[in-house]
Amino acid sequence: MFLLGTHRSVVQRLRLYTNRNLGAGNFFWHAWRISQDRDRPLLFHPDVTQPSWEDREWQGFSLNDIRRSVLRYANWYREQGVTKGSHVGLYTGHGLYGLLHHIAVTSLGAAAVHCNPRMAPQTAAEYFLRTGSGLVVGDADLLKDLTSAWQTAGAAAPLLQDIQVLDAEAVRPQAPIPSFPHRHADDDLVMVSHSSGTTGRPKAPVFHHRSFFAGKRERLWTFPSLRTDRLLTALPHSHSAGISYLSMALLLGIPTLVLDGADGDRVARAVNAFKPTMVLGFPLTLAEIDPAAIGPEAARHVHTWNGMGDASHERHIRPLTALGAAGTGSAYIDGLGSSEMGMVLFKAAHTARSDHYGRYIGRPVGVVREAAVLDPSGRELPDGRAGMLGVKGASVTPGYWDDPGLTKQSILNGYFLTGDIVRKDGDGNWYHLDRTPDVIRSAAGDIHSLPLEEVVLNTTRALDAAVVAVDDPQQPGRSCPAAVVYYADGTEREAADLLMVCNAALDEAGLPRLNALILTARREQLPVGVTGKVLKRALRETHHDVLSRPAGKTVAKSASTSAP
Repeated sequence: MFLLGTHRSVVQRLRLYTNRNLGAGNFFWHAWRISQDRDRPLLFHPDVTQPSWEDREWQGFSLNDIRRSVLRYANWYREQGVTKGSHVGLYTGHGLYGLLHHIAVTSLGAAAVHCNPRMAPQTAAEYFLRTGSGLVVGDADLLKDLTSAWQTAGAAAPLLQDIQVLDAEAVRPQAPIPSFPHRHADDDLVMVSHSSGTTGRPKAPVFHHRSFFAGKRERLWTFPSLRTDRLLTALPHSHSAGISYLSMALLLGIPTLVLDGADGDRVARAVNAFKPTMVLGFPLTLAEIDPAAIGPEAARHVHTWNGMGDASHERHIRPLTALGAAGTGSAYIDGLGSSEMGMVLFKAAHTARSDHYGRYIGRPVGVVREAAVLDPSGRELPDGRAGMLGVKGASVTPGYWDDPGLTKQSILNGYFLTGDIVRKDGDGNWYHLDRTPDVIRSAAGDIHSLPLEEVVLNTTRALDAAVVAVDDPQQPGRSCPAAVVYYADGTEREAADLLMVCNAALDEAGLPRLNALILTARREQLPVGVTGKVLKRALRETHHDVLSRPAGKTVAKSASTSAP
């Protein structure tokens, strides 16, 4: 718990903590009211489109700067007829703009419908239509792609507005905006933010004023917010996690760098320039960071790396925990969550001295009222057995905007099914084994892909890898495990050599062997979705018949039969 020496005093945080009206729809206004340093630069946004952007002076936005922009935008939205119940699409690669417009839209009682700028235009166009977005504000190039997609589909387009033009033309209201900011009820819809879409069409979970703030109230005391703390967020800021952490930064007064389009190289450069104490990102972004690219001075500042979404692999955690203060390194907070959960559900803390890995995800966080390992009928399984993860908690989404049938299917015996396969040991430790669609249905029984990936990555030292189901030519209708292994260093390797050492390591770990290994030096051959998750669905389609094709330098096959 952090009490003294923080950006916000104990009294200020107590005012926030005890205010039961504080929620996801009005967090900014409460942050502004309790603050006594409203002109202090708080959010920073580099123009990463410019060469040598690290050396340029970054624009810092204070709470008063944000308030002035929000008032201008809200006035413009109101003139367009946006009011309580409206859905406004936000489609921009500019994280700071996305946040400012989110605050403006929700302050009118409307819902912000966020879309990742990397989403395919056809998918984004369909998403905005099915979420009832009557107005879409975004970057000019993205809006152009949307228009083309709607024309191709023969669909009527919503009203569109270039976000840069809006910023230039929006004026401060001459008189107070009536009933502004909106007074939210607990169940007011404030946001729709799509899932990753790695298993199919991106789902549209909804987020309410109260439930989306659940769990954040306690973090007013526990989130690192000393006056020495600085935050770098490399999360997609259209994602619910991006909005969550930016809201916490504003409430706690933490200077924060909002980094757009982040890959490992860009994050390393930003760490060197901004010298944050905490770095947030999805696992792939943090995995791509080259520790050698971070200078000693910047490395000494970082005390925490925070990965979330899918749990991270040991191969990607250890190099980062080795950075930090001499002799102690830094911590890696590994969080398992999902879009539907509103926040991280399980948390494990790793340091340079940690030896507990093997898909260990720690224990449920406080916002989780109950967690269980369930069989298909909803019965709780005993310790040591693998099953579906079901959770109960205040932060769980009330459902999907456009699909009540999917909402119903996601509930089993009162638990919300996260889509994960897990197990729990007798000491209360939890382990993440797979996503439900990715379980490999072999002739000998189910094989879970993530423990195999852990061994493959540790053995090959590859940048990334995925284990997926491929057709078993000996058992029609059944599958075998195959690994796709990605290196980015340009070194020539033999797939057969890697398959041999991986299977030896899997034997030692008591896990099923791989039947094939595909070696690639191109990221597009190990594709990822808009949030950085590997698209295993695409890999299954590409490599389903690999065991029936000839082997070669980049494709190796084993005649062994897998057993669970």
